[in-house]
Formats: sequence, structure tokens, C-alpha cells
Amino acid sequence: MRFFALSISLLLLLGCQPAADEQKSTASSEVAAELAGNTPVQPEAYTFVEGKDYRVLESTLEVAEFEPEVSDNGFIMEFLWPGCPHCQDFNPTVIAYGMENPGVTIIKRAAPANERWALDARVFYALRGLGHTLDDELIHYYESVRVNQNRLPDQEDINTFLEQHNVDPQAFQAAYEDQGITDKLRVILQDMMAADITSVPTLVVNGQYVVSAPAPHAPEDAQRYFALLDYLLTL
Repeated sequence: MRFFALSISLLLLLGCQPAADEQKSTASSEVAAELAGNTPVQPEAYTFVEGKDYRVLESTLEVAEFEPEVSDNGFIMEFLWPGCPHCQDFNPTVIAYGMENPGVTIIKRAAPANERWALDARVFYALRGLGHTLDDELIHYYESVRVNQNRLPDQEDINTFLEQHNVDPQAFQAAYEDQGITDKLRVILQDMMAADITSVPTLVVNGQYVVSAPAPHAPEDAQRYFALLDYLLTL
């Protein structure tokens, strides 16, 4: 396979800022279940402030035709990079919210903010193009490579991931090189620029409200964060 022909750095970025048919990853699912199980049945009353907890976009971000159909309960769009440690840490929170709110559509977007990010975004969308629901598994795999080897996945690692999930390598290669992925990445990058999204992970609720409140780092922190998402979905 030649999709990793680009030279890549083995050093991770300190911050993630640019210059389901398959079983979810066990670790992420366990953390997500803990978060979901620790959110209150009757949430406390919270006050949310525009400009602090969220900001309002002048132009709404539209769901692209290649993305899931949005339910009547609204949608949350996440901009991420699989190699971002913050995105990896945050992913169980997103999973947990989806578990508690199955009627809300969660749309994950791999951000192509630079050459390396675009490479990983192509991996992300090539898997989707083949009909695999492996977003969370891919993020967890990138996390495991970072934690265990302090680097980003290389071509051999991706080959291993494909084998673990029974993905045909030749079909993946064809999907990876498809022009359609380039068009998808262009849409996502344009939306990031329009919404002034300069870091990941970033959530946008119903295409209009960018969440700026700090991401939760503990189950008790998730209570207010989930309430904020609920609030923005009702605006």
C-alpha cells in the first residue's frame, strides 16, 4: 500500500491545533458508560452564557449530503483529528452523550487542517466509504499507538488496523484514493474556515452554536456539559 507515501513526524502535537455495525472499542465504551451512568436523572439548574459557554454563528453550517440524515431532535457536529490526544480523551464523552440521547444525530468530521491531518481524514472517510462504522475504533487505535509508542500510526499500523477489522486492503486503497474524499475534505475545511474553528475537538450544535465551554474531564463535569448540549439543542 502506498497511501503513506507522505513523510510524517513521529512527534505528537502538544495541542490539537492546526499550523454502527461494528463493536465499539472496549476502553472508550467503558468510560462512556461510566459518564452516561453518572449524569443525573433530574439535572441541576444551570445558567449558560453566550460568549463564554458557546458562540453563535452568523451563517449556519449545513449537514453535507455525504453525512447521516438528521433526526427531528437535532444534531451535534464534532470536528476532530484521530491523532489528537484531546480528541481521544474527549471521545468517551461524545459516545456517552449519544448513549443517553439516541434521538440526537452525532456527526463526526475528520478535520483536514494540514497535510498530516488530511492523510488521517482520508483514512477516516475511506473506511466510511466502504460502509464500515469504525470512527470510534479508529480514534481508540490512534490513542493506543500514541500511549504505547509515543508516535502517530504509520502505514504498517494502518494495515494492522484493517486486518483487525476485516477490511479488504485493496478496496480500502481504492477508496482512499477516490476523488470523492477530496471533495468531502474541501467541504469540511471550508466550513471550519467559515465558522472560525481553529482547534479540535470542537462541537457545533444544530450547525449554529459552537461550544466553547471546557470539555469535561470527570463524570461530574459531564453533567453540566450534557446540560449545555441539551440547552443548545432547544434554541
